[in-house]
Amino acid sequence: MILRDEHKDVCRQRRDREKAQRMASIVEAAKKVFGTKGYLKATMDEIALAAEVTKPTIYLYFKAKDDLFFSLMLPLIDDIRAELQKVESHLRAGKIRDGAGLITAIFNAFYAAYEHWPETFRIIQLFQQQGLMGELRPEVRSALNDRGRANFHLCRQLLATGMELGLIRKVNVYEMADVVWGVLVGIIQLEDAKFYDRKDKRTTENTLRLAEKLIAEAMTIKTRGKRK
Repeated sequence: MILRDEHKDVCRQRRDREKAQRMASIVEAAKKVFGTKGYLKATMDEIALAAEVTKPTIYLYFKAKDDLFFSLMLPLIDDIRAELQKVESHLRAGKIRDGAGLITAIFNAFYAAYEHWPETFRIIQLFQQQGLMGELRPEVRSALNDRGRANFHLCRQLLATGMELGLIRKVNVYEMADVVWGVLVGIIQLEDAKFYDRKDKRTTENTLRLAEKLIAEAMTIKTRGKRK
């Protein structure tokens, strides 16, 4: 009886691994198709071909194309939250001691997520630029919006805490969070457009560091040293 139960567990674990692997391959195929065809023009047939599975197989795991899109976006959105939570932890622990350090940490959090998921980042930005959120089912759109809002809420909290601690100037945190995100997204899109045939990471990173420095200098509260 014990051996039979153990055998069932082993078989179940194997099926779970195979299911996870198949889902991962389908999501990876969707990333490639969305990246080359765009969301609207991408079809489930093309995704099935890229994943080397049948279309009915895809529907065993994903009810519709927007469910696939949601699964593709989740790692990027969750990664941004995880990076911002690290900044929050460092700020609470007193490891971030000035405004420049806080602005740099927030920039690094967003940029780290981009570095982890560059293709996904470009897909979601193009998707938003084209105003395609209305193409998603209401429940999928709501889930994406909720997760995105949670990240921006955390970013605004970090900025508000920095203001309370006297690290950065007091401004509207909603607008400031949009400035940081907008600058990062805009620079990445600009550099991608300039170097469409090759992703020049060095140029993109250098431009972002300059933008980060300028914002940090503008936002940091300068402390005057005592005269001797």
